[in-house]
Amino acid sequence: MSVPPVARTVLHTAGQRVAVEGSAPAIAMLLAATGGTERDGDDLPNLVLSLEPGKRPFDTSGCEPITRGVWATDRREAVLDSAGGSGFSQLWSIDEDGLRVLSRWTPSAKEAAAARLLPTRHHALTGQVLLHYPALWLAMQQGFAPLHVSVVEIDGIAVLLAGPGGVGKSSLVARELADGRRATCDNLAACDGTVAYGLAEPIRLPAAATDFTGRKTFHGRREHGWQTRMRSLRPELIVVVRRGLQPDPHLRPITEAQAARALVTGTYSAGELRRFWSTAAVVAMATGCGPAHPPIQEVAATLAHRMPCLELRLGREPGAGLAELLRPCLDSVRTNGVS
Repeated sequence: MSVPPVARTVLHTAGQRVAVEGSAPAIAMLLAATGGTERDGDDLPNLVLSLEPGKRPFDTSGCEPITRGVWATDRREAVLDSAGGSGFSQLWSIDEDGLRVLSRWTPSAKEAAAARLLPTRHHALTGQVLLHYPALWLAMQQGFAPLHVSVVEIDGIAVLLAGPGGVGKSSLVARELADGRRATCDNLAACDGTVAYGLAEPIRLPAAATDFTGRKTFHGRREHGWQTRMRSLRPELIVVVRRGLQPDPHLRPITEAQAARALVTGTYSAGELRRFWSTAAVVAMATGCGPAHPPIQEVAATLAHRMPCLELRLGREPGAGLAELLRPCLDSVRTNGVS
Protein backbone atom coordinates (compact mmCIF):
# COMPACT_ATOMS: atom_id res chain seq x y z
CA MET A 1 0.00 0.00 0.00
CA SER A 2 1.58 3.23 -1.13
CA VAL A 3 1.50 6.35 1.03
CA PRO A 4 -0.85 9.03 -0.40
CA PRO A 5 1.04 12.00 -1.85
CA VAL A 6 1.16 15.07 0.33
CA ALA A 7 1.68 17.60 -2.47
CA ARG A 8 0.98 17.99 -6.18
CA THR A 9 1.89 20.47 -8.89
CA VAL A 10 1.33 20.58 -12.65
CA LEU A 11 3.88 21.73 -15.22
CA HIS A 12 4.35 21.67 -18.99
CA THR A 13 7.24 19.93 -20.73
CA ALA A 14 7.74 18.29 -24.15
CA GLY A 15 4.13 19.12 -25.04
CA GLN A 16 2.79 17.16 -22.05
CA ARG A 17 0.79 18.31 -19.04
CA VAL A 18 2.62 16.73 -16.15
CA ALA A 19 1.36 16.32 -12.59
CA VAL A 20 4.12 15.71 -10.05
CA GLU A 21 3.07 14.08 -6.79
CA GLY A 22 4.96 13.28 -3.61
CA SER A 23 6.36 14.92 -0.53
CA ALA A 24 7.30 18.59 -0.66
CA PRO A 25 11.05 17.75 -0.82
CA ALA A 26 10.42 15.22 -3.60
CA ILE A 27 8.52 17.77 -5.67
CA ALA A 28 11.21 20.39 -5.06
CA MET A 29 13.83 17.91 -6.29
CA LEU A 30 11.93 17.24 -9.50
CA LEU A 31 11.13 20.89 -10.14
CA ALA A 32 14.84 21.68 -9.85
CA ALA A 33 15.26 19.53 -12.96
CA THR A 34 12.97 21.87 -14.92
CA GLY A 35 14.94 25.09 -14.56
CA GLY A 36 12.09 26.86 -12.80
CA THR A 37 9.45 26.31 -15.48
CA GLU A 38 6.00 27.78 -15.05
CA ARG A 39 3.37 25.73 -13.25
CA ASP A 40 -0.37 25.63 -13.83
CA GLY A 41 -2.50 23.70 -11.37
CA ASP A 42 -5.69 24.13 -13.45
CA ASP A 43 -4.62 21.94 -16.38
CA LEU A 44 -5.78 18.33 -16.54
CA PRO A 45 -2.60 16.22 -16.75
CA ASN A 46 -2.01 13.41 -19.21
CA LEU A 47 1.17 12.33 -17.38
CA VAL A 48 1.25 11.71 -13.63
CA LEU A 49 4.61 11.21 -11.90
CA SER A 50 4.54 9.97 -8.32
CA LEU A 51 7.66 9.69 -6.18
CA GLU A 52 6.81 7.32 -3.36
CA PRO A 53 8.60 7.05 0.01
CA GLY A 54 10.33 3.93 1.25
CA LYS A 55 12.86 1.64 -0.38
CA ARG A 56 10.69 -1.40 -1.10
CA PRO A 57 10.94 -2.62 -4.72
CA PHE A 58 7.77 -3.20 -6.69
CA ASP A 59 6.36 -6.72 -6.38
CA THR A 60 7.19 -8.72 -9.50
CA SER A 61 5.80 -12.06 -8.36
CA GLY A 62 3.63 -13.45 -11.14
CA CYS A 63 5.04 -10.93 -13.64
CA GLU A 64 6.47 -11.91 -17.00
CA PRO A 65 10.23 -11.29 -17.25
CA ILE A 66 10.97 -9.22 -20.37
CA THR A 67 14.71 -8.73 -20.08
CA ARG A 68 17.18 -8.13 -17.26
CA GLY A 69 15.56 -5.88 -14.69
CA VAL A 70 12.27 -5.46 -16.61
CA TRP A 71 8.92 -7.21 -16.08
CA ALA A 72 5.41 -6.98 -17.52
CA THR A 73 2.36 -7.26 -15.26
CA ASP A 74 -0.92 -8.92 -16.29
CA ARG A 75 -2.31 -5.39 -16.73
CA ARG A 76 0.25 -4.59 -19.46
CA GLU A 77 2.33 -2.46 -17.12
CA ALA A 78 6.13 -2.22 -17.12
CA VAL A 79 8.22 -2.65 -13.97
CA LEU A 80 11.79 -1.36 -14.24
CA ASP A 81 14.42 -2.20 -11.67
CA SER A 82 16.89 0.70 -11.37
CA ALA A 83 15.66 2.55 -14.45
CA GLY A 84 18.64 3.73 -16.48
CA GLY A 85 20.98 2.62 -13.70
CA SER A 86 19.62 5.42 -11.51
CA GLY A 87 18.69 3.42 -8.40
CA PHE A 88 15.00 4.25 -8.90
CA SER A 89 12.54 1.41 -9.49
CA GLN A 90 9.54 2.36 -11.61
CA LEU A 91 6.05 1.14 -12.48
CA TRP A 92 4.77 2.47 -15.83
CA SER A 93 0.98 2.27 -16.34
CA ILE A 94 -0.87 3.36 -19.49
CA ASP A 95 -4.61 3.95 -19.86
CA GLU A 96 -7.05 6.15 -21.78
CA ASP A 97 -6.09 9.15 -19.62
CA GLY A 98 -2.38 8.91 -20.44
CA LEU A 99 0.63 7.63 -18.54
CA ARG A 100 1.34 7.20 -14.84
CA VAL A 101 4.83 6.45 -13.54
CA LEU A 102 5.44 5.51 -9.90
CA SER A 103 9.06 5.74 -8.73
CA ARG A 104 10.78 4.51 -5.58
CA TRP A 105 14.37 5.01 -4.46
CA THR A 106 15.63 1.40 -4.17
CA PRO A 107 19.37 1.63 -4.83
CA SER A 108 21.93 -1.09 -4.53
CA ALA A 109 24.88 -0.36 -2.26
CA LYS A 110 26.90 0.63 -5.33
CA GLU A 111 24.17 2.97 -6.63
CA ALA A 112 23.70 4.59 -3.22
CA ALA A 113 27.45 5.19 -2.98
CA ALA A 114 27.52 6.68 -6.49
CA ALA A 115 24.69 9.07 -5.55
CA ARG A 116 26.72 10.31 -2.56
CA LEU A 117 30.08 10.51 -4.26
CA LEU A 118 28.89 11.79 -7.67
CA PRO A 119 26.11 14.27 -6.86
CA THR A 120 26.26 15.98 -10.26
CA ARG A 121 25.67 12.68 -12.05
CA HIS A 122 22.93 11.71 -9.60
CA HIS A 123 21.11 15.04 -10.06
CA ALA A 124 21.22 14.79 -13.86
CA LEU A 125 20.19 11.13 -13.93
CA THR A 126 17.33 11.74 -11.49
CA GLY A 127 15.86 14.45 -13.70
CA GLN A 128 16.19 12.29 -16.80
CA VAL A 129 14.67 9.12 -15.36
CA LEU A 130 11.94 10.58 -13.17
CA LEU A 131 10.74 13.44 -15.38
CA HIS A 132 12.25 13.88 -18.83
CA TYR A 133 12.12 10.31 -20.15
CA PRO A 134 8.45 9.69 -19.26
CA ALA A 135 7.48 12.99 -20.92
CA LEU A 136 9.50 12.22 -24.06
CA TRP A 137 8.11 8.67 -24.22
CA LEU A 138 4.52 9.92 -24.04
CA ALA A 139 5.29 12.54 -26.69
CA MET A 140 6.70 9.74 -28.86
CA GLN A 141 3.33 7.96 -28.71
CA GLN A 142 1.81 11.13 -30.20
CA GLY A 143 4.14 11.12 -33.21
CA PHE A 144 6.82 13.42 -31.77
CA ALA A 145 10.54 12.74 -31.75
CA PRO A 146 13.14 14.01 -29.29
CA LEU A 147 15.64 16.33 -30.95
CA HIS A 148 18.87 17.70 -29.50
CA VAL A 149 18.25 21.31 -30.53
CA SER A 150 17.76 24.82 -29.24
CA VAL A 151 14.77 26.84 -30.47
CA VAL A 152 14.77 30.60 -29.96
CA GLU A 153 12.51 33.32 -31.37
CA ILE A 154 14.31 36.31 -32.89
CA ASP A 155 12.20 39.24 -34.05
CA GLY A 156 9.18 37.01 -34.59
CA ILE A 157 11.05 34.19 -36.40
CA ALA A 158 11.64 30.88 -34.60
CA VAL A 159 15.18 29.67 -35.28
CA LEU A 160 16.10 26.02 -34.68
CA LEU A 161 19.77 25.53 -33.78
CA ALA A 162 21.11 22.06 -34.53
CA GLY A 163 24.47 20.49 -33.81
CA PRO A 164 26.18 18.25 -31.25
CA GLY A 165 26.76 19.21 -27.65
CA GLY A 166 29.52 21.64 -26.83
CA VAL A 167 29.49 23.68 -30.05
CA GLY A 168 27.99 26.79 -28.45
CA LYS A 169 24.21 26.59 -29.00
CA SER A 170 23.45 27.33 -25.34
CA SER A 171 25.67 30.41 -25.30
CA LEU A 172 24.00 31.74 -28.44
CA VAL A 173 20.53 31.24 -26.91
CA ALA A 174 21.57 32.79 -23.59
CA ARG A 175 22.78 35.91 -25.38
CA GLU A 176 19.43 36.30 -27.15
CA LEU A 177 17.51 35.74 -23.90
CA ALA A 178 19.61 38.43 -22.23
CA ASP A 179 18.49 40.79 -25.01
CA GLY A 180 14.84 40.10 -24.19
CA ARG A 181 14.06 37.41 -26.74
CA ARG A 182 12.19 34.17 -26.02
CA ALA A 183 12.91 30.46 -26.40
CA THR A 184 11.21 27.14 -25.82
CA CYS A 185 14.34 25.06 -25.18
CA ASP A 186 18.07 25.27 -24.82
CA ASN A 187 18.89 21.59 -25.27
CA LEU A 188 16.05 19.19 -26.11
CA ALA A 189 12.64 19.41 -27.76
CA ALA A 190 9.83 17.08 -28.82
CA CYS A 191 8.97 17.84 -32.44
CA ASP A 192 6.61 16.48 -35.12
CA GLY A 193 8.21 18.33 -38.02
CA THR A 194 6.06 21.42 -37.54
CA VAL A 195 6.00 22.47 -33.88
CA ALA A 196 8.80 22.12 -31.32
CA TYR A 197 7.79 21.68 -27.69
CA GLY A 198 10.73 22.41 -25.43
CA LEU A 199 11.81 20.07 -22.67
CA ALA A 200 11.70 21.93 -19.37
CA GLU A 201 15.24 21.83 -18.00
CA PRO A 202 17.84 24.40 -16.87
CA ILE A 203 20.05 26.31 -19.27
CA ARG A 204 23.62 25.04 -18.95
CA LEU A 205 26.41 27.51 -19.65
CA PRO A 206 30.19 27.51 -19.23
CA ALA A 207 31.03 28.86 -15.78
CA ALA A 208 33.38 31.43 -17.28
CA ALA A 209 30.54 32.87 -19.37
CA THR A 210 28.17 33.47 -16.48
CA ASP A 211 27.89 35.94 -13.63
CA PHE A 212 25.79 33.70 -11.39
CA THR A 213 26.47 30.77 -9.08
CA GLY A 214 24.23 27.94 -10.20
CA ARG A 215 24.42 24.22 -9.60
CA LYS A 216 27.53 22.66 -11.09
CA THR A 217 26.93 20.23 -13.90
CA PHE A 218 29.07 18.42 -16.48
CA HIS A 219 31.89 19.82 -18.65
CA GLY A 220 32.61 22.81 -16.40
CA ARG A 221 29.10 24.22 -16.79
CA ARG A 222 26.57 25.62 -14.36
CA GLU A 223 22.79 25.47 -14.47
CA HIS A 224 20.77 28.64 -14.95
CA GLY A 225 17.01 28.89 -14.39
CA TRP A 226 14.54 30.36 -16.88
CA GLN A 227 12.89 33.71 -16.36
CA THR A 228 10.20 32.74 -18.86
CA ARG A 229 10.01 29.83 -21.26
CA MET A 230 7.59 29.41 -24.16
CA ARG A 231 5.83 26.06 -24.25
CA SER A 232 6.34 25.72 -28.00
CA LEU A 233 7.56 27.43 -31.15
CA ARG A 234 7.09 26.72 -34.86
CA PRO A 235 10.58 26.73 -36.43
CA GLU A 236 10.99 28.71 -39.63
CA LEU A 237 14.77 28.53 -40.10
CA ILE A 238 17.35 25.80 -39.40
CA VAL A 239 20.87 26.82 -38.44
CA VAL A 240 23.44 24.05 -38.02
CA VAL A 241 26.08 25.31 -35.59
CA ARG A 242 29.71 24.20 -35.89
CA ARG A 243 33.01 25.25 -34.38
CA GLY A 244 35.39 26.79 -36.90
CA LEU A 245 39.09 27.70 -36.87
CA GLN A 246 38.67 31.00 -38.70
CA PRO A 247 38.72 34.22 -36.66
CA ASP A 248 35.16 35.35 -37.51
CA PRO A 249 31.79 33.57 -37.81
CA HIS A 250 30.91 32.29 -41.27
CA LEU A 251 27.37 31.67 -42.54
CA ARG A 252 26.48 29.68 -45.65
CA PRO A 253 23.45 27.82 -47.07
CA ILE A 254 23.40 24.02 -46.94
CA THR A 255 21.16 21.38 -48.50
CA GLU A 256 18.18 19.90 -46.72
CA ALA A 257 19.97 16.54 -46.67
CA GLN A 258 22.92 18.09 -44.82
CA ALA A 259 20.60 19.79 -42.33
CA ALA A 260 18.58 16.62 -41.70
CA ARG A 261 21.76 14.64 -41.18
CA ALA A 262 22.97 17.18 -38.62
CA LEU A 263 19.66 16.95 -36.75
CA VAL A 264 19.78 13.16 -36.64
CA THR A 265 23.44 12.77 -35.74
CA GLY A 266 23.30 15.54 -33.14
CA THR A 267 20.34 13.86 -31.47
CA TYR A 268 21.85 10.39 -31.35
CA SER A 269 25.14 11.72 -30.00
CA ALA A 270 23.45 13.60 -27.11
CA GLY A 271 24.57 12.18 -23.77
CA GLU A 272 21.29 13.27 -22.17
CA LEU A 273 19.43 10.76 -24.37
CA ARG A 274 21.87 7.87 -24.06
CA ARG A 275 19.61 5.93 -21.69
CA PHE A 276 16.36 6.99 -23.33
CA TRP A 277 16.59 4.64 -26.31
CA SER A 278 16.72 1.51 -24.16
CA THR A 279 14.06 2.85 -21.79
CA ALA A 280 11.66 3.48 -24.68
CA ALA A 281 12.30 0.02 -26.11
CA VAL A 282 11.77 -1.97 -22.91
CA VAL A 283 8.61 -0.03 -21.99
CA ALA A 284 7.24 -0.77 -25.47
CA MET A 285 8.13 -4.45 -25.07
CA ALA A 286 6.53 -4.75 -21.64
CA THR A 287 3.35 -2.79 -22.32
CA GLY A 288 2.78 -3.59 -26.00
CA CYS A 289 1.98 0.11 -26.51
CA GLY A 290 3.22 2.44 -29.18
CA PRO A 291 6.39 2.40 -31.28
CA ALA A 292 9.66 1.15 -29.86
CA HIS A 293 11.61 4.01 -31.42
CA PRO A 294 10.80 7.65 -32.18
CA PRO A 295 10.56 8.90 -35.81
CA ILE A 296 13.73 10.98 -35.64
CA GLN A 297 14.78 10.64 -39.27
CA GLU A 298 11.27 11.34 -40.56
CA VAL A 299 10.87 14.46 -38.39
CA ALA A 300 14.33 15.73 -39.32
CA ALA A 301 13.61 15.26 -43.02
CA THR A 302 10.27 17.07 -42.71
CA LEU A 303 11.83 20.02 -40.91
CA ALA A 304 14.68 20.36 -43.39
CA HIS A 305 12.37 20.09 -46.39
CA ARG A 306 10.01 22.87 -45.37
CA MET A 307 12.39 25.66 -44.37
CA PRO A 308 15.70 27.32 -45.30
CA CYS A 309 18.82 25.60 -43.96
CA LEU A 310 22.08 27.33 -43.04
CA GLU A 311 25.40 26.41 -41.48
CA LEU A 312 26.97 28.78 -38.96
CA ARG A 313 30.66 28.19 -38.29
CA LEU A 314 31.56 30.10 -35.16
CA GLY A 315 34.88 31.90 -34.98
CA ARG A 316 37.67 31.39 -32.49
CA GLU A 317 36.52 34.37 -30.45
CA PRO A 318 32.98 35.46 -29.45
CA GLY A 319 31.57 37.71 -32.11
CA ALA A 320 28.17 39.02 -33.15
CA GLY A 321 25.03 37.45 -31.72
CA LEU A 322 22.49 35.41 -33.66
CA ALA A 323 20.20 38.37 -34.29
CA GLU A 324 22.97 40.31 -36.04
CA LEU A 325 24.41 37.32 -37.90
CA LEU A 326 21.04 36.15 -39.19
CA ARG A 327 19.47 39.53 -39.95
CA PRO A 328 19.36 39.21 -43.78
CA CYS A 329 18.13 35.61 -43.53
CA LEU A 330 15.42 36.54 -41.04
CA ASP A 331 14.25 39.34 -43.32
CA SER A 332 14.05 36.85 -46.21
CA VAL A 333 12.05 34.34 -44.18
CA ARG A 334 9.74 37.10 -43.02
CA THR A 335 9.17 38.22 -46.61
CA ASN A 336 8.92 34.85 -48.36
CA GLY A 337 7.47 32.73 -45.57
CA VAL A 338 8.01 29.02 -44.95
CA SER A 339 6.35 26.22 -46.89
